[in-house]
Amino acid sequence: MTLSELLKFTRQHFWDLGFEEVEVNYLNESLPLEPNLYSFETIWRNLSTKYYLPTSPEFALKNFLAQSKKDCFSISHCFRDLENSGPQHHPEFLMLEWYKVDKTLDDIRVSTEKFIKNLIPEITFTTLVIPSSLPNNEPDFNQYFLNEVEPTLPKIGAVFVTGYPSFLAPLSLPNKRFELYINGIEIANACEENRDPEQIKSAFIAEQKYRTDNHLPTHPFSEKFISDSSLLPPSSGIGLGLERLLMIINQKNHI
Repeated sequence: MTLSELLKFTRQHFWDLGFEEVEVNYLNESLPLEPNLYSFETIWRNLSTKYYLPTSPEFALKNFLAQSKKDCFSISHCFRDLENSGPQHHPEFLMLEWYKVDKTLDDIRVSTEKFIKNLIPEITFTTLVIPSSLPNNEPDFNQYFLNEVEPTLPKIGAVFVTGYPSFLAPLSLPNKRFELYINGIEIANACEENRDPEQIKSAFIAEQKYRTDNHLPTHPFSEKFISDSSLLPPSSGIGLGLERLLMIINQKNHI
């Protein structure tokens, strides 16, 4: 399968389900401030204005979702700084993200399985729950996951990994998140949406302080995005890396 064929299939899949497609702005004066996601910065020199490239389509999709209350999706280029480059990591990549209104994390799981099974019919899915005794800070948890969890993931087939600590995902409801790995490669990240502006703002401020204290790059966050979170309908969403999925599709004899 080519990338063009995957994009065509993906759009038709979600159009047939009645989803609205949303365009993503690439120049943003602010973005959500989440752990482990570092944006690229650029400048409009004529006005000396800083802009930030999207790390995911989430900012645009949630703006749409807060106003429309409709199922929606986007396919967009995303950009992430401070990540190693390699066969599975690129600073620019294509992400598919979709949201379902009045649906739970289990509904998103089913939706994800159906989408992927259309492309890889023979794939099987299992679930892995991370142990509850976890480091309670971002760098120690990341190291724990790298050393203790990733090596245990199956190298063949798909697994939904759950049990992540809530501080890693301020835009998720507590204990309502999974990551999907296929053949040991992270493919997707999903959650039920947090609609509490005070919790979200507190998490953004804490992340901003962590970055400042540790001399890490940061970017502004939007007060409107935070306040609009109260306008979101109950919903769940997922972001999925299309190029990683395509790589697995074209090696599906190893599934």
